[in-house]
Amino acid sequence: MTLPDWLPPMLDLSGDWNDILHQLYTVFTRDFKTGSLFLAGEPIWHDRRILPGEAYEESFWHLVTRKDNKSGDRLPDFRRAERLPWCAPILRNINDPAIKFWHYREGNQRLRMYAWLEAGDYVVILEHKPKRIGQVAFLITAYHLDGESMRRSMRKRYERREL
Repeated sequence: MTLPDWLPPMLDLSGDWNDILHQLYTVFTRDFKTGSLFLAGEPIWHDRRILPGEAYEESFWHLVTRKDNKSGDRLPDFRRAERLPWCAPILRNINDPAIKFWHYREGNQRLRMYAWLEAGDYVVILEHKPKRIGQVAFLITAYHLDGESMRRSMRKRYERREL
């Protein structure tokens, strides 16, 4: 499968970790803090909380790190992070045939929205949330599917989609 023309290139994340973080946060700021994103007329919001001891918003960390199963800490995920420039364009091009977009009811009964760029093994996950201004699409995470078992799991979610 080929990637769509509207998709920007992945980032080169070689070098010093602080420089990499700055590069990633520049993309995050451009796409999510200063840009206006909408999904089917709903504004896309993100988790703006900055936890004690952290320098960046929770939503940023969920786009560039993954939770370690042993320690529970969030560790850099370079495959996820190098695709950060893809997140907002996928949401802007949700109706493109390259994107599989659906609603899926999680085991905790939350109804989430999945936007899967299958050709790039990258998925963006959002959730509807009621706010004072009305309903918003809340960015949960985005990540690279790094293996056949993750692809199978995503295909099963797509097959069991609600909408």
